Amino acid sequence: MGRTQKILMRGGKSPLTRVTYDEALKNNLLGTNSGNLIFADSVFRTLHSESTTVEVAGYSAKPNTKEQAEKINAEYDMFVLPFANAFRKDFIPLLDRFTKLINQVKIPVVVTGIGAQAAINSNLSELDFMKDSVTEFCKAVLQRSASIGVRGEFTERYLHSLGFANEEIDLIGCPSMFYLGPNLPEIKKTNDLLDSDKVSINISPNVEGQEEIFSYNAIRYEHMDYVTQNNESLDQILWLGHSMKEHGDVFPRESDHKFFLEDRVKIFIDVRTWLRHLKSKQFVFGTRIHGNVAGLLAGTPSFVLAHDSRTLELSQYFKIPHTILSKINYDPSAKNFFEQADYGELQNVFPDRFRRWIGFLDKNGVNHVYRSGHDAGAKFDAELEVAELAEEIKAFQNQTTHQILTRLTERSFRDAKENSAQIKKLSKRVGALEKENKKIKKESDQQKKQIIKYQQELEKRNFWYFLLYAKRKISTGMRRIRRN
Repeated sequence: MGRTQKILMRGGKSPLTRVTYDEALKNNLLGTNSGNLIFADSVFRTLHSESTTVEVAGYSAKPNTKEQAEKINAEYDMFVLPFANAFRKDFIPLLDRFTKLINQVKIPVVVTGIGAQAAINSNLSELDFMKDSVTEFCKAVLQRSASIGVRGEFTERYLHSLGFANEEIDLIGCPSMFYLGPNLPEIKKTNDLLDSDKVSINISPNVEGQEEIFSYNAIRYEHMDYVTQNNESLDQILWLGHSMKEHGDVFPRESDHKFFLEDRVKIFIDVRTWLRHLKSKQFVFGTRIHGNVAGLLAGTPSFVLAHDSRTLELSQYFKIPHTILSKINYDPSAKNFFEQADYGELQNVFPDRFRRWIGFLDKNGVNHVYRSGHDAGAKFDAELEVAELAEEIKAFQNQTTHQILTRLTERSFRDAKENSAQIKKLSKRVGALEKENKKIKKESDQQKKQIIKYQQELEKRNFWYFLLYAKRKISTGMRRIRRN
């Protein structure tokens, strides 16, 4: 067997490693959105084999990109970067940092599933504000790979408008859809959706109109739950929203909302647990693209309420049943969306979409599990099956006193350990500063002595100069007296 290839991959954590919900929150292992787990885990599964080890690097490029690049060049064979809607206004500073990092990396860099985010029906000219950053990023990547994998036609057109050639841009969709490999589960759709059925909604807190849809369906479906994806909701489930220093948009805003009290708000930090939960539902719907991808991977009928270019282009590419949120002028019930959903096209195009994904990996020299002689993900699946991952968690109000106290104790010990490590680090720093201070003081004392010595010599020279000057003056005066 040849040398094992080492790949560094953008992601929050290994899907095979157990973390607690509190660790996921404290260390931002979700990257502020648990949807990141699905496409990152899918890429991990695609790469993880007997001949390839995959390590996760976190979601961000570090401020000291030179140090990070040196480590990457020294320790890894390839840098794989799964992205989602990275071409957007608030991500540009981080995109620029990735560009700076990539320009210092000497190994192949492969970008998968990246996309632009804009309002539906936006003109490409509306994205001009970020064209320089996007162009520089893509140029840096293409110097280290054959092509960039984008998530939909809107992003493909956008990059072509910036001057990138057809062969440099590959339309591959989002890797999340390939989490289970070439065969998408059969979508088990019943003839009708009853008010007594178990449905699951997912929503984006900052999207106009979704709260009304939530409220309408919450009244109609007594067994509806809500799978949230953001850190703020995780904080509400763990600590009633009191752990995070800064909060972004969140729904429900109140931690005593009926859905929390009835344990109908869910969040997941592992894909396996997420899919098992959705497998028990009759229908999944909402504005979260990865929330609905999770439903499809669980074999559950799912329906996207597309609200921007990224959710729309991905739904269109994979033929995921969807409608445009802003155009809903009818009864917004889950039953109505359920009746619109047809999964025939999705199943028909999926083999082609998977072939495109594999073609992209081959084109860029990525050693993946679907190559001839490889295990098609069997190693990963076996390891995941026995992995002891965190169980589904209840909302705070439904947790036992023992669960809450255990979490408090774990946090206290972790904080104490971190504080102890911080104190040691600070003590070392203080010791180093004291040593440096002594050195500076010693040098200062030596300099003072040298200055005093120079002053004394100068004073001595000045004294003899004064005597010589006085002698000359006296001699001149005496000569004048004699003449007179």
